Amino acid sequence: MVTTSQREAVRPLGAFERTIDFYMRRNPLQFSLVAEVERHVTEAKLSAALVQLRHRHPLLGTTVDRTAPETVYRKTDAVIPVTTLAEGTPWQAVVAAEQTRPISPAPDVASVRAALVPRGGRCDIVLTFAHRITDGVGGLRALLDLVATLDGEELGSCGVPEALEDLLARVDTAPDATAPDATAPDATAPGVTTSGVTAPGLTTPSVTVPDAAAAASPADDPRLSAGGELAPFSAQLPHLQALALDRGLTARLVHRCREEGTSVHAALCAAAAVVFHRRGRKFVRVLTPMDLRRACGLPDEVVNRFAGAKTVSEPHEADDFWKLARGTRESLTRQRTPAALKAAGAALAEHAPASAEEAEAMMGAATAADIQITNLGVAEPKRRSASTLTALWGPAQITQLRGEHVLGVVTVGGRLRMTELTHDPVAGLVGDIAAVLAEACTEPESPRRH
Repeated sequence: MVTTSQREAVRPLGAFERTIDFYMRRNPLQFSLVAEVERHVTEAKLSAALVQLRHRHPLLGTTVDRTAPETVYRKTDAVIPVTTLAEGTPWQAVVAAEQTRPISPAPDVASVRAALVPRGGRCDIVLTFAHRITDGVGGLRALLDLVATLDGEELGSCGVPEALEDLLARVDTAPDATAPDATAPDATAPGVTTSGVTAPGLTTPSVTVPDAAAAASPADDPRLSAGGELAPFSAQLPHLQALALDRGLTARLVHRCREEGTSVHAALCAAAAVVFHRRGRKFVRVLTPMDLRRACGLPDEVVNRFAGAKTVSEPHEADDFWKLARGTRESLTRQRTPAALKAAGAALAEHAPASAEEAEAMMGAATAADIQITNLGVAEPKRRSASTLTALWGPAQITQLRGEHVLGVVTVGGRLRMTELTHDPVAGLVGDIAAVLAEACTEPESPRRH
């Protein structure tokens, strides 16, 4: 019998990966993505495609070995399990249930699992990932590759992705005219007036939008830095809300954001803030995981490549939606520079947590917010999958913080879709966010910005 220590070590965990793994020792952290597919898929065919997916993305075939002197990703023989559910089972019920079943780091347990829901001549596929191996953008890459494999695409194997800190250490911090445009509809740039970047997990100095009159709280405002309270894992079903904008509203939103000099993600952050302010909250914090692949030109790999940014607003800022959205975009544009992200990565590498308690304190301070918005942007299916993949939902997750609202956003086929999970539901939250966006898109346009 092959023991854990005899299996091949893939590589040591980086500082950010160790932080997540320490946190997960007492707080399950996993997320689900859903693909609605216009084809009949059997369990056997899905299982075979998952074997190919494991070969393509090395970390999907690993577990975390905490017994080694240095915690490592180690190869596992565990296959990615598939559960076939009763025909017509709502994917929402599947996703909620996935949050109640932690993914074990044991050597005989895969770090990802799949659920298959037949729907006559089509199906829903749900992939659930342990956060210790990848983030939402990496999970989306895996799901798109899986659908492509089911459609007969031949995909090659990728190399083992490096630790984030090693990549950031080599990032060129000189200004780059080809950097991603924060006004693009798939840009993940948030921001309101004051924010703190955690890249990954540590807070760097806050940035204030210069043209914000009265503006937001100073960087040392205790409301910004207040940590969240962890809730012991209870295996209770979370509440889930999901909503898709129609193609017309999605197109109007993209157009209007471009006209207003902002991004779709910034508008989402602004809409969420407006909803909370209208419900009486005096100080709203929005947390956005930023994709470092886009921000720093890193490879599109299945691995953790994100940093967090908090943005805040006060009630008077909700009166001018597009000004709020522009401030959002401007704030994070400054914060997501390679130089800032590189410095924060180096700081974490030097001061990484050494225990679950330290990781909980760090994660609680870094992620506490009124709402977290993880926007995966516009998904680009492989050529053969363009007509097969009809919808995407997620990422859907719970992070075990009291009062959290985690909103996953992804756009495919011209429709933006939102999925929110929480243990403390706010009735109609997702619908209200959509209504604010629709309302903003019907307002007279501002004079074109030069």
